[in-house]
Amino acid sequence: MAGSTASRSAWRSGALIVAAGTPALMFAGAGAAGTPTKPITIISPRDHASYERGSRVLARFRCNEGGIIGPIATCTGTVRPGDAINTRSVGIKRFTVIATDTSGNTLAETVPYTVWAYTNPLRAVRGLRRRRIDMGVDYSGQGPIMALGDGRVAVATNNDSGPPSCWGRSCWPGGGVVVYRLSNGPFAGKFVYVAENITVRVHRGQTVHTGQEIATLHDAYPNLETGWASGNGPKTLAIANGHQCTCGDPGGWSSVEGRDFNRLLVALGAPSGYLQPSPPHQSMPRGWPRLRRA
Repeated sequence: MAGSTASRSAWRSGALIVAAGTPALMFAGAGAAGTPTKPITIISPRDHASYERGSRVLARFRCNEGGIIGPIATCTGTVRPGDAINTRSVGIKRFTVIATDTSGNTLAETVPYTVWAYTNPLRAVRGLRRRRIDMGVDYSGQGPIMALGDGRVAVATNNDSGPPSCWGRSCWPGGGVVVYRLSNGPFAGKFVYVAENITVRVHRGQTVHTGQEIATLHDAYPNLETGWASGNGPKTLAIANGHQCTCGDPGGWSSVEGRDFNRLLVALGAPSGYLQPSPPHQSMPRGWPRLRRA
């Protein structure tokens, strides 16, 4: 009956009841005077943490007396303490620690974590040629354009064309624009746009994954442009921040938004666009993230 009581208590707290495993790490002892000790503490991976694919993250956890009826006999995790957790593939992962007492009662704690990855969205373009950095980064070539990371499509149309005065605002000469919101990694919540001389391969509301084809680039003028979008329809972040050129061409200088997106592309293996003369002194929005290797 003691084992049944422990199982019901664990289930109510959201834990899993599973079989005990090989002893790994055990910390005994109560907390400060009058303070109950949490039965299982998972230090790494952190609860709902986000890790880049292939990164080396070591497991750290402990089990304390007081969470099960008898003294703790074993404390085991998905991997042993000090071993690397699974970051080999993208997606939501779970790490579980199981405490077992001397009577065989078990209590488990599980934390989810996400493994993410970004990729060079231009890696499959044939004859890729770099062009200027403006409100985004321009390229020419022919072939598929990939999603930089997992995300959700906010804008997808092949008919958003108009005169040059619309560049970066609400229409694009040559037609075709995709805007998607990244859902993981350091830029989760930020919007990416791809526009000009593309045929769109996705639809609004669609979930896309890292490396999935979202559009096909055609080798014609004007060139492809890609960069940070504002999230307000097909408007660039540079326009939203008032960073477009005050000259006749709104993209007549290399905005800070374009330079920032260029750094990300280069970190992912794409060729750098080229800076225009006298790039302005501008700042990205407060708290804007950066890729670790960018």
